[in-house]
This record gives sequence, C-alpha cells and structure tokens, in this order.
Amino acid sequence: MSEQRTGFPDAVREALVTTGSAITCLPVQMDGADWESAIFFQLRGPECEADTRRLRSARTVPVALDTEVIEHEHAALAVLRFELYPDTPVALAGEILLVPGANKTHFETLELLTRQPRLGCFVADDGFRVILSQFVQLGDAEHEEFRDMLDKCTRHDAVVRLTGRYDADAAFAAVTSHYALREDTP
Repeated sequence: MSEQRTGFPDAVREALVTTGSAITCLPVQMDGADWESAIFFQLRGPECEADTRRLRSARTVPVALDTEVIEHEHAALAVLRFELYPDTPVALAGEILLVPGANKTHFETLELLTRQPRLGCFVADDGFRVILSQFVQLGDAEHEEFRDMLDKCTRHDAVVRLTGRYDADAAFAAVTSHYALREDTP
C-alpha cells in the first residue's frame, strides 16, 4: 500500500465514493507485507476544515474503537465505532457496518482483526490525501473481542438461515434507516 504516503488506495477511494461513506474498514496489503484490516476515514466539507488542520499538524491522536453486534431478525451486523480525539472537546466519530454473513470482504475484515498485531488508522482530506496515519497495537483482549463478534454473527446467521429468513439487505436497510445522511452541497 505505498499509496498511503500521498493518498488512499484506489480500492478504498472507490469503496467510499460508491457507498457515500466517510469511513470504512477494509483488508489491505501494506508495502508487500501480510494482509491486514485498516480503517480509512475521510474528512470532507467545510465543517471539517478545522479538524483537518488539527490532524494535519498532529503526529498522533488518541483513538478509541468500540464494537457491537446487532442481531437483526434477518441477519447479524457487526458495528465498529471509530473515534479520534484531535485535541477537541468532541470526538470525530464514524461507524462501520459489516455484514460478514453476506459479504466475503466483511467476513475477511473481521477475521483479520482476530489475529493481526496492529490496526492501521488513516485519515484523509477532501482530496483523499492522507493527513494522519498511525497504528494502534492489538493484543489478546482486542483479538478476543473481534473473535467474539465474528462468532456471534456466524451463529446468529446460521440460525436465521435455517428458518429461511436470511436477508442481509433487509437487515442492513433496517439498521441504516436510523442514520441521518448528510447531503454534500456544492
């Protein structure tokens, strides 16, 4: 992933643009090393200008990652909530929804998190230029938490599939219906 020095990899850009998201977690291969999941967060719009300036001048910032499994009647969703604290009273936060039972990349993302030694966190500006990159070390407790998430999703989806009610799109739509989406304005 040598593109990290100047900008997000093309596949990450495409994922963010296609979904309209500001944050994602995807498997990447950095500089020919082993595959690992990494978080990519894009700050865009005038409301993010001050945060972009703060992060551009920061070497590292405190990072928090919370997890949750939503066991919807049609499928399980894994939620990764990522927060950055760039010396402001309010964190920059984003949630990533993964449907590991329906999407091979989502399954692989969680599976890699169960064993990789670190989690890369990359933040970019409007033009996908990296303004902050840092790594958070993952230990046994974090690996166990990700393993537990993957196991819960797998068990839940197995039962739902047996009942014939598995519908990942319906579960995803139901969960995202509670989110307010910001429309970008020119």
